[in-house]
Amino acid sequence: MQFQIEKLILWPKNQKYSYKDINLNINSVNVITGDSRTGKSAIIPIIDYCLASGECYIPTQTIRNACSWFGVVVKLEKSKVLLARKEPGTQKSTSDMMFILGEEIEIPDMPEKNSNCQAVKRFLDEYARLSFLETEDSYYGRRPAFRDLMSFCFQPQNVVANANILFYKTDKTEHRNKLINIFPYVLGAITPEVLSARQELMDLQRKLKKKESDYEKLCELTIRWENEIKAWISVAIELGLLEENSRNMKFETQLVLLQEIVKDNTEDKIIKGNGIIKSSEEIVMLRETENELAMELTKYKNRHIEMSQLMKSVSDYRDALSIQVERLNITEWLDEKAKKENICPVCQQKCSDASQRNIYLSRLEDNRKKKKHVEEIPAAFEREYDMVKGQIQRLTDELVAVQKRIRIEENKFKQLRENEEANPSRYTLDGISRFLGKIEYASEAVASLEADGELSSEIANLRERIAELKKIADESVIKKKIENAITKISVKQMELLKLMDAERPDDPFRLDYKNLTVEVDGGEGRKDYLWEIGSGSNWLAYHVSTILGLQEFFSTFQSSVPNFVVFDQPSQVYFPHSSTDDDEVQDLGDLDREAVKSIFTTMTKCIANVNYNMQILVLEHADSSIYGDVQGVNEVCVWRNGEKLIPLEWIQ
Repeated sequence: MQFQIEKLILWPKNQKYSYKDINLNINSVNVITGDSRTGKSAIIPIIDYCLASGECYIPTQTIRNACSWFGVVVKLEKSKVLLARKEPGTQKSTSDMMFILGEEIEIPDMPEKNSNCQAVKRFLDEYARLSFLETEDSYYGRRPAFRDLMSFCFQPQNVVANANILFYKTDKTEHRNKLINIFPYVLGAITPEVLSARQELMDLQRKLKKKESDYEKLCELTIRWENEIKAWISVAIELGLLEENSRNMKFETQLVLLQEIVKDNTEDKIIKGNGIIKSSEEIVMLRETENELAMELTKYKNRHIEMSQLMKSVSDYRDALSIQVERLNITEWLDEKAKKENICPVCQQKCSDASQRNIYLSRLEDNRKKKKHVEEIPAAFEREYDMVKGQIQRLTDELVAVQKRIRIEENKFKQLRENEEANPSRYTLDGISRFLGKIEYASEAVASLEADGELSSEIANLRERIAELKKIADESVIKKKIENAITKISVKQMELLKLMDAERPDDPFRLDYKNLTVEVDGGEGRKDYLWEIGSGSNWLAYHVSTILGLQEFFSTFQSSVPNFVVFDQPSQVYFPHSSTDDDEVQDLGDLDREAVKSIFTTMTKCIANVNYNMQILVLEHADSSIYGDVQGVNEVCVWRNGEKLIPLEWIQ
């Protein structure tokens, strides 16, 4: 992603002075060199603050007392943007920002607030083409954000040669966990399309679960209505509303018949004696079926009790054997001590007779065998146990359905007896009309279930779509992409490492993104992590080669990571701690000077590798006597002899 710093701007609090700007070259190595305490290390927190960081880490006192606003001009693909942010004063940070976007930027004499951090973050996220989907899957706690990508752009002084920290701000658990979570996205293994598929997949899976639950309830309700309809069919036959052969028709056909008789003229119907007789016989048959189901249910109930008792007995027996084995375990220790020293460890007497010990050892082995034998219930027993429970449930449902039909059939005669004086016959036209009213209600209720017949079709469509999304968000494919990316990065890391001062330049090493470090092949299958490798020069070499190797990899596809890096004093491991600022560079030995020079050579090599589409800013004590003859290095500022980040008059 084209995102490089063109200018760094400071506005003074004393408005009689003009702003100060520092111009940087894009697509090259820029160096700001100077003595200690000249403001070099403030550059990273200033840039970070202008890019909408959560807190202000710009040093207090001199710098923040002298400046009212901080700003950067960033070169984008087709335009430039000025991002200026107000000095927070006594606060940890302020959200007041100035945002100007255009082909050319005119620096104002004094910024005025026209935006805030939230709006700037939103702009940066959109420019980086980051997905705005909020996800809840295993890869992301929150969506990737532009601010997370700063871990690949800054290497401050306390990180650049650190054995325990490889990336910016990962000393904080929150940032560390977030970076680990979004790494697959940063590596291109997770694309916005995959992220979108993951989000849709989670939504559809929740929806499918609810639909399936609704469908199960619907099926249960339909089964109950099927039994209800069978009873209504029997009554309709008895009242002469349907023919006898209606009993054996399918449920759907019976439902249609009931709906039709509601529309027919009841006066044309003739009550048939044969239907009444059949109805009586059906009650008898239902009673017989009820008895058969009850007997079979009792059989399976007893079987379930027996199997449950057996499982309990086996469990108790296994527990008892475990206790015995634990108590006898000491026998092995006693036997080993006695054999080794010929002295009993308990009574301290010489023991030559092992017969008693052998008895206990034999018991121990016997109990272990028994325990192993009953350790697991045979699979066949478990299948049988599950089958018995399933049969109990099935028989219970069938019994309830039969009993419900019996109640409906018997209620006809019960109501007939109760209404005998007021209503001489159940089989009158009025009685038939009331029955048809009940059928109309029942048919409407069942029709409402039929209206939900689309549910099974919806479930099928959801399952089909979920299968498609699983192919897009296939975990195995994502893992292969991550592995391929790490391998490509490793090749680039190795090429860059060999250009610098490292003790093990030929030992393969690779990025371990889950631990945010590197692991070096130590031979014989051993992996050495960064913190297990000594020497600050080694730590520095692995840091520089990893950060630049990642930038080279990001240049091979449409990455969201900005193509600039800032290193703060990478040469620190070579400078004598006892020297002063004036003579520390001169005190470097020839080997150390070459080692420091190799850092700049590696950086220019990296920029050439990405076709000069990358910017590096180095904040250094080292001067041009070391990097002056390295082609591609641009010396931006020399802060020595009183020259500093903050002009002297601003302080006075």
